[in-house]
Amino acid sequence: MAKMMQRIAVFGGNGYLASLIKNKNNKNKYTFTFFSRKKNDKNFINFSLDKKNFHFLKNYNYIIHLAGPNQNQLKKNKKLIYQKNRITAKICDLCLANNIKLIYLSSMQVYKDYGIEDILINSRVNINNLYSKSHYDSEKIILSKFLDHEKKFIILRMGNVFGLNKSYCVRDINENLIHTLCFNALNKKNIIINNGSIQRTFIPSQIFIKIINLIIKKNLFNNSIENISYKNFNLREIAYIIKKRLKLLFKINTQIKIESFKHQKTFKVYSNKHFKFNYNNKKIYLEVDHILKCIKKNNQNNVY
Repeated sequence: MAKMMQRIAVFGGNGYLASLIKNKNNKNKYTFTFFSRKKNDKNFINFSLDKKNFHFLKNYNYIIHLAGPNQNQLKKNKKLIYQKNRITAKICDLCLANNIKLIYLSSMQVYKDYGIEDILINSRVNINNLYSKSHYDSEKIILSKFLDHEKKFIILRMGNVFGLNKSYCVRDINENLIHTLCFNALNKKNIIINNGSIQRTFIPSQIFIKIINLIIKKNLFNNSIENISYKNFNLREIAYIIKKRLKLLFKINTQIKIESFKHQKTFKVYSNKHFKFNYNNKKIYLEVDHILKCIKKNNQNNVY
């Protein structure tokens, strides 16, 4: 008997991470449905409705929870954090009612010393930042809702995912650090960074997709919180990678201006054995190359 195809509901279906799943995942293995709170969307979902209105979810095996405001939206309206809390609670209830397993995408930003000190799961969290608090609140809701239920969820504290699709939108540039630097390098011929010492952990989009597939394939739903990292860079290093790739691809020279820089010890992110990856600089270069090619092609098509 043929194995039934796994069905996955993605909430936050119009966001950046959802776009990566749409374009890069293995559609032969899984069936994805991308739900959105936009009323004109094909798969519009209203989380304020009663639980009985979500009977269609009984046919799904997994939910990927990507819904929630970004940092800029929270700066404009801090009440969005409470709306996200309600959505997270509803998603947990729907998982329990329909025997669905949950993948929640949190952020490395929850850590107070992200980019400064080594990061472990029990490192200090930053509840003073609204974006960090929104993710941390959702984590606490999930932990509470599934307290008496085994092997139901996994929480991923993700680093900075990067990588563009050909059909990207302006938002995917403006809300992503590497994308913005690539855009400026190609269109303005310069990269300006205030503090080149700032460190972040970066995750190529192909690694992000690999992680989602790995969790489902190996059933890594251990009611745990996991750190997800690939390679740590400071912003100065990122700027020079982009400069080098742009020169190799298009013979374009880019000016780099770093306002301040101080050498610092590279911080470490400690991860579960399932989420440790052997670093390959080719993966970083190929992803940056693809970003630059997508931006250049869209420029030629007068997208901007």
